[in-house]
Amino acid sequence: MAEMQTKAVQNSKRAGVARSKKLSTRVDLTPMVDLGFLLITFFIFTTALSEPMAMGFKLPADGPAMNVANSTTLTVIPTENNEIYYFHGQLTEAIQNGLFGKTGFQPAGGIGDLLREKRKQLTAMNKVKDFTVLVYPDKSASYKNIVDLMDELVINAVPVQCLADDPATIEQLKNKLINHQ
Repeated sequence: MAEMQTKAVQNSKRAGVARSKKLSTRVDLTPMVDLGFLLITFFIFTTALSEPMAMGFKLPADGPAMNVANSTTLTVIPTENNEIYYFHGQLTEAIQNGLFGKTGFQPAGGIGDLLREKRKQLTAMNKVKDFTVLVYPDKSASYKNIVDLMDELVINAVPVQCLADDPATIEQLKNKLINHQ
């Protein structure tokens, strides 16, 4: 609370002029500090904590293997240096028919363009619901590249996405694709 001090300051050296009493004030800020801490506590308890940003990941149910058509399948292998090796259908047929290549994450001519082109082909054949992308990340691929690739699959509405972790198959696929480039 504010309180008034009654002790007056007197200056008696000047004669003839009467000075008014000057009262000094002192403001007690203790209640204001209490109010500040109450407000901080209130806002901390009532603020919703931010939800962690995570990508939904669905794992397949146990059961028999699913057969997919070669014409609707695209296999991608993200590797180091923002490179992605890809092939359409089976690897041996893709190498024989030249249906393989290397791309990246660039806006023009990157993985997005490849997915849109494959989607356009499948739409013409009325098989877009069967579009399947198999992702075999290499051990040298960065986590950021895998997340970017999965984001690109979601952006391009790929209905079936499979993430495989088989180091022997990945090395075999990568070596065959690099040797035939």
